[in-house]
Amino acid sequence: MSDQPEQPSGQFQPLEPDATPVQPDVRSGAPAPKRKRNPVVIGLSVLAGVLAIALIVVIGLLVVGPGGTPAADSTRTPSATATAGSTPAPTTTDAAETPDAPVRPTECTQLFPAGYIESLTADGFLALNPEWSLPELATDFFGSNDSALVAVISSSTDRLNCALVKASGGGDVGITTNVLSIDAASQASVIARMNEAGFTCSEETGGTMCFTEVSEDAGTYGERHFVRDGTWIATSWSNTNISGWTQAIVSTLFPA
Repeated sequence: MSDQPEQPSGQFQPLEPDATPVQPDVRSGAPAPKRKRNPVVIGLSVLAGVLAIALIVVIGLLVVGPGGTPAADSTRTPSATATAGSTPAPTTTDAAETPDAPVRPTECTQLFPAGYIESLTADGFLALNPEWSLPELATDFFGSNDSALVAVISSSTDRLNCALVKASGGGDVGITTNVLSIDAASQASVIARMNEAGFTCSEETGGTMCFTEVSEDAGTYGERHFVRDGTWIATSWSNTNISGWTQAIVSTLFPA
């Protein structure tokens, strides 16, 4: 491609100057004739003026922005502003995870499912906490016959005492349960004592279940204990054939 400018085509030829230019007639005082302007030059001048005005308007909009407000700087990242007084929402890991302590009933009948006690006392031979047993519940009826375990049970001032014994009073037949709260150190010590005394202990229902049974000429005696999360269910029985007693209490205090 040539660097020389293109020559005009045959359709447009530049005006040649007049061979004999007209001299102004100064004799009569008439003004000199006006020179005619090229219309193409006039059109180009007008177009250039319009383009210049449009360019000024566009630059003004970019700088000021619509509505007369300065345009946002596209390279600037706005910073987040915290709301006054706002605090971050706590996460689940912020809360201390501790096992829920069981809600201990205040009545012995609330330790068992509906109808359980009624099925054991229907014939009238046994009764739950009959009138004659009330004075002895806190002083003589403990859920163990082991002296070390009894010492811990009797020292508790907040325990629920339940005795299913003969309705007529006296006799060596019945089952006694104490439900009490103990601290972690006491919980460990009573389990250690039961293992030392020859109880059979195993992990069960999220806690420790220990039991023992002795048969003599006078009858059969036994104990069953369950310890979990600072709660101790201590049960001793004699000459009774009641199954599922401790398990019923456990399922009430520690539902699945």
